Amino acid sequence: MSMYWVRVKLKMCIFGAYEAAWLEEGEEKQKAIQSAQELLAILEKQIEGKKYFGGEVIGFLDLVVGWIPRWLNAMEEVGGIKLLDAERFPSLHEWSQNFIANPVIKERIPPQETIVNYFNFGISYRRSLAVAKP
Repeated sequence: MSMYWVRVKLKMCIFGAYEAAWLEEGEEKQKAIQSAQELLAILEKQIEGKKYFGGEVIGFLDLVVGWIPRWLNAMEEVGGIKLLDAERFPSLHEWSQNFIANPVIKERIPPQETIVNYFNFGISYRRSLAVAKP
């Protein structure tokens, strides 16, 4: 699995998650959730049996995609959705917890509250634009 491939899949997952977070309940929201979870399932298979994408230590790929768990958690909170479910994606969920808990990463990653506030603003703005359309 190439680093490029993982980055592309994770970006697609983030776009699907953002779509699911800002949409009101309905069929489109469910399709966006399903799309994001299909991409997470692909990543789940790639990390099964490993602590990090590179094995037992944080590698370059982990650093490249390590911001995504925080963003997914914030989108889940803001949008009232659940994407990175520990039961459905145990390996990916464990990776995200291991990565965020690493002391070096923990010191440098923005607090969850800051990311939630960022998404609250963005989603509120996008919803206001959708309502204001003639």
